[in-house]
Amino acid sequence: MDELSPRALAKRRQITDAARSLFLAQGFSRTTMDAVTAEAGVSKQTLYAYFPSKTELLLEILTDARHALPAPEWLRPPETRAELRAALIGFGERLMDILFDAEMIAVLRLLLGEAVHLPAMRQSFLDALPLQLLGRARVILDGAAANGLIEFDQPDASVRMLVGPLMSYVIFGGLMATGEPKPPPDDVIPWLVDSYLRTLDFVDQGSPVPLGAESPTPAAPRSDER
Repeated sequence: MDELSPRALAKRRQITDAARSLFLAQGFSRTTMDAVTAEAGVSKQTLYAYFPSKTELLLEILTDARHALPAPEWLRPPETRAELRAALIGFGERLMDILFDAEMIAVLRLLLGEAVHLPAMRQSFLDALPLQLLGRARVILDGAAANGLIEFDQPDASVRMLVGPLMSYVIFGGLMATGEPKPPPDDVIPWLVDSYLRTLDFVDQGSPVPLGAESPTPAAPRSDER
């Protein structure tokens, strides 16, 4: 897409916001381009100049969702276990903050539902959300590997072990929730990251427990030992 002027960008945003509001309120299939025109307060000619079809509008909403995903905040790759742990915890916490937003959950439900019915949406959805999440988490881990902190023999499988448990909370506590979204308790993300770090091969061959992790809680004595 050619670079748009600020005025054109504002008009495009005006149309996208109107479409999102209608899609979330009454569904994608029930929303007509005439309804989007009326909601956005633009002419049909203007609408079709920016978005030739409803699917193009849905793809723009998908792009907005991708831009909302957390990006690694570290200006340099992690050089120590403590830095790697902090980077991964920060990534997980930002992910939960973003994906447990009520409107984001509604948008994800909309996109998932339409991806089932629109084959053209499926790969776009994969590229924009799941694969983006894996890629952004892997940036942190690739940086640690480049610094000689870890050996990363199976990066694709490894990063799925990190992102998968995080997304299970989004699916069960957000997308599939029947009431208010239920994000994980505050201590869950550090625990998941500490568990994940134990699966990595650290070059220094030190203790697998990362710096900053709490010591394991001793097992309670059995009744016959008290």
